[in-house]
Amino acid sequence: MADYTKPVIFRLGNQKFGVDINLIQSIERDINIVRVPNAMSYISGIVNLRGEVIPAFSLRKKFGTDDSVGIIGEDSTVIVNIPGVVKLALEVDDVLEIGDVDIESISPMPALTRTVETAYLDRVANIHGDLVILLDIEKLLTQSEAESVKKFAEDMNSESGGSNG
Repeated sequence: MADYTKPVIFRLGNQKFGVDINLIQSIERDINIVRVPNAMSYISGIVNLRGEVIPAFSLRKKFGTDDSVGIIGEDSTVIVNIPGVVKLALEVDDVLEIGDVDIESISPMPALTRTVETAYLDRVANIHGDLVILLDIEKLLTQSEAESVKKFAEDMNSESGGSNG
């Protein structure tokens, strides 16, 4: 289970989310996302991060909020490692802070909000009076999505001659 006592907190529209800092590789500003036509539904494009091609993942599309208020953030990208699967560049509107969360302020997500499709909605934290949804990045992709994204990333890196460093 993820350790949420130090989440990276970001904004997507009017909602705040957090991801365990241990799964974050980097936070990038002004990274260029190259759009890839006809890619998988949640893959909005690719980024080149120090010679490595990484799929850009649209949380808006995953969460079904693609038409929500706010600008899709190309100026803030959170690079996450999904252990054993792939690195993803998560498009976010703004990275707000690296939080220090008191364990008593973290609660399980209400049962009514959890389904097989939303297993990544792990917990909720009350941080400075705001509710922050804590995401379990390891459950963000379904098994078939994870396999497809992993193959996509491998194909992109082999075609571009990219390295892993």
